Amino acid sequence: MKPPTAHLDPQPWPWVGQLRVLIEHPDEATGLALASVLRGEGFAVAVCPGPAESERCPLVGPEGCAAAHGADVVVTALGLDRPAGREVLAALRARLPGTPLVVAADSVVDPDWLLASVREALAERAGDVA
Repeated sequence: MKPPTAHLDPQPWPWVGQLRVLIEHPDEATGLALASVLRGEGFAVAVCPGPAESERCPLVGPEGCAAAHGADVVVTALGLDRPAGREVLAALRARLPGTPLVVAADSVVDPDWLLASVREALAERAGDVA
């Protein structure tokens, strides 16, 4: 008999009235530090460490990812040198083509660069809509 498979049940964003930023960073402490910078500037922020080495990101599967789908901008530092990072990036572009995406070249993300990049991505998106 096959054991039941666990299904992730991503919840919708609880914040209303704030711009929502999803930070994908493999190091929890760094992701939380970056989130703190953005929260200090008034953004609602969720942090995702990305998939474990032996797992696939829900975003690339049929269930999707509520955090990614509800974000106004996604910041990813999962690394393009890893197959999982490239797979997540491809899934973000395919499933969320209208959501701005900020790709950090490596896992060391300067907070000033992050804030400027998020603001620029959101401004460009607002310019596309107008």
